Order: sequence, then C-alpha cells, then structure tokens
Amino acid sequence: MKVFLIILNLVFSVALFAVNPNYTIFLYPDGNKPNDNGYVAADEEEKNKRLYKTSEPRMDIYLPKEKANAIILACPGGGYVFTSIPNEGEAVANYFTPRNIAVAVLKYRMPNQKQDIPLSDAVKAMEILRDSAQIWGVPTNHIGVIGFSAGGHLAATLVTKFSSKKSRPDFGILVYPVISMDPTITHKGSCKQLLGENPSEKQRIQWSAEKCVNADTPPCFIVHCQDDKTVMVENSIRMYQALTSYGIKAEMLLLPTGAHGWGFSKQIAQKEIFEAAMNQFILQQIQ
Repeated sequence: MKVFLIILNLVFSVALFAVNPNYTIFLYPDGNKPNDNGYVAADEEEKNKRLYKTSEPRMDIYLPKEKANAIILACPGGGYVFTSIPNEGEAVANYFTPRNIAVAVLKYRMPNQKQDIPLSDAVKAMEILRDSAQIWGVPTNHIGVIGFSAGGHLAATLVTKFSSKKSRPDFGILVYPVISMDPTITHKGSCKQLLGENPSEKQRIQWSAEKCVNADTPPCFIVHCQDDKTVMVENSIRMYQALTSYGIKAEMLLLPTGAHGWGFSKQIAQKEIFEAAMNQFILQQIQ
C-alpha cells in the first residue's frame, strides 16, 4: 500500500489520435430494464459529445489491434447530469488501446434522483464484459473499471456494491472521484442528482463509497489534485483510508495542481507521473 505525494513540477504533453469504436453493445437490447429513470429515447441530447437524459444505456467497445491483455470499463463523469464522453471516454480508449487494453465506454443512465439506476447499468456492463472476455481472448480475471468525478463515484460504488462475483471488477481506478455523500465534503450537484434535495442520513451512508468498502473490495488506484475546487480531495483520502483499514491493496497519488476534469485529453503538470504509476498498478493486477 502506497501513498504518493508528488511535489515535482513537471510538464507533460501527450498526443492523442482518433479511435472509433469497433461496435456498440446495448445493455438491455430487449428493452427490459430493471428500473426506470423517467426518460425515453427521444429525450436524449448530445451537446459537444456530452450525453444528457440517457435512457438506453450502452457501451462503445474499443479493441486494440493486437490481442488485448485486459478490459477496462470507463465511466465518464458529469455530475450525474451528463456523461463527458470526449475526455473521460474516447480519450481513455485513445490511451489504452495502443497499450493492448480494450476499453468499454459506458454511456450509463442518469439517476434523475433514482439512485440505483447508474449502479444497475454498471453491474450489467461488467457482467456482459465478463461473458465477452473469452471471445476477445482476454482472461476473465483481467477486467477493471475506471471512473472520473461522478463516474468515479459510480466506479467506487461498483467496486464496493457489486452484486456477484461476475460483476465484481478485478481492480478499480478512481480519478478525482466523488466518493462521499457526507454534506461536509460531497459534490453537492452529484448528491442532489443521485439522492434528491433532502436525503436521509441512511441514504447518505448507503451511497457513500467509503462506508461500503468491505473485505471483498478489489485493489484500487486513486488520483486527485490538491487544488481541485470541484470535488474536494478529502473524498479520495477517505476512500484510501477505508480501503487500507480493510487491508485492501490501495495506492493514492496526490498531485499539487491540475484542478478537476482533465481526464485523459488535457495536459496537466505531473501527468507523466500519474500515467506511470497507474500503468504499474494495472500491470501488477494482470500479471
């Protein structure tokens, strides 16, 4: 278990190239969803590749040219209002597929104050990926999840509240994640969209990922910038503390600057260090 507190001031630039998905998998092709967020297909809007009011959850599948060594389910953020596809979805595929890791970008449904909806989509997505792994030649125990901001909350919820061995990620990567529904540190917009205006204390505990960590939670890598004014860094610290209290393998990287929302497409100082630490973590999980 490691905590990295980076105080160096390196500047790293990364060149991205366009990657198109190989295909799209709808999570409920028969239309039989386990729950309803109140939206219909006609309500979905796309603005600058941000998806709003999604009612038909799906995954865009990006496969590497060579045999994939692992699959990562990517959960973009957006405050549980939209999914930020370019920097926290497509850019994730741009980064990992040249490294022989397949990526499934999850276009999950917004909760619209029905808190179980995003998690049910993430669980279903993991089950589909587990069933598809052998088809793609990927070991079935090399399937992880990465989440950003509110998508980080979804990923953290998945690694702590998965419904079965089939839906349990083998590792988690949490990038500037919303973790807690504690009103003193939560991202208020995400909390409102997930739990409503006046959630009960029971609801706050139930949907605070740090409160749901258990002995079966998989290893996690967490990264957060200390100058993040959108999601307080205390979210990541609490998650790390909860993981280590259960003896779960956990690494946390705290960067001094970078703020919020950079995803895999924006340049920030120390990004090279973040990528090296994350890549090493992934390698350890799939060896």
